[in-house]
Amino acid sequence: MAHNVETMAYAGEVPWHGLGTKVDSNISVDEMVKAAGIDWKVNLEPIEVNGTTLQGKRALCRDDGTFYDFVSDKWNPCNNRDAFEVFEPFVKAGELELDTAGSLKDGRIVWGLAKMKERFDLFKEDTTENYLLLVNPHQWGKKIHVRSTPIRVVCNNTLSLSLGQLSSNEVSQSHKNVFDVQMMWDALGIAKEKFNTYKQVAEFISNVEYTDKKV
Repeated sequence: MAHNVETMAYAGEVPWHGLGTKVDSNISVDEMVKAAGIDWKVNLEPIEVNGTTLQGKRALCRDDGTFYDFVSDKWNPCNNRDAFEVFEPFVKAGELELDTAGSLKDGRIVWGLAKMKERFDLFKEDTTENYLLLVNPHQWGKKIHVRSTPIRVVCNNTLSLSLGQLSSNEVSQSHKNVFDVQMMWDALGIAKEKFNTYKQVAEFISNVEYTDKKV
């Protein structure tokens, strides 16, 4: 399955794969986390070898017993609801609308996507929208990630496409430290500022006529 979707929820247009629970665009963060089926937690469990607990290593597991990865005992798990705190104040203020959320690869990757209340049209046809993407991976070597993106993430392919684009308006945090939501909140202001610049440049280019000579 190219989509790799375990569970998800969406507002607006149905995803191409047809999966997920339909929700209202004014859904709260708590409601979205529950509707998307990501209201579970991860824990660090001891690893025993021949009756002896292995020092310095832990098993990263879901609370239903699903094993995700081996990590160090200094790893700081970030549960999905905690990560979604990134969206909380802005959803309440009406500056963001939650659009999609879900889990990929049996929950090893969890994402949330919120639509910013900013959009513009090019050539009176092409509507560009801006989203704030959160990625909360439960894997060794993967960071919690927030970025601005014009791509609507609904599956593993669209997530890879969004993360594969170069972006100066993004922030990430490793699991070496406890999750810092304040640092992530700072990213939203950067994203909106960058999006306004992107809008101005796009509108300027759309109004410029090029001749063979100029090219």
